[in-house]
Amino acid sequence: MKKIIGIFLLLIFFSCEKEKTEFIQSKIDSTLVLIKNPLENDLILKKEIINFIKHKKKKLKKEDNGLSFYKYTSGTSYFLNNANYDGFGAKILSKNEDDNLAIFTVLKCRNDTTKFVGRLHFYGNAGIKNDLGEIDTLIYKCN
Repeated sequence: MKKIIGIFLLLIFFSCEKEKTEFIQSKIDSTLVLIKNPLENDLILKKEIINFIKHKKKKLKKEDNGLSFYKYTSGTSYFLNNANYDGFGAKILSKNEDDNLAIFTVLKCRNDTTKFVGRLHFYGNAGIKNDLGEIDTLIYKCN
């Protein structure tokens, strides 16, 4: 009887465990990253996005190079293997405003164009419509 109860408790524990957050980069557009199972807590989600950016930091040194972070949904997963296209029946990623979690951009500094600055525009789980969007300078600070 104890074994049955133990097995039952293990099954409950593993079935209640939340799936791990996963970052998936598009095969078509290297600047697109979809986040599967994003954490509901915006502060922790923001930290995970910052860690992902810092891990990719060496590849993000060119102007206009950045990353767009969207929730992985049925509407956004299409763009992992397909590009945006205009025309009749157009599929455009930016139409998924509620799924846009953050945008990271790398730009030249105004005072010294030999240097770059990397900024994170974080919208959180509310999406780009969120009026509480935050901007953080993460890498290559201008002096």
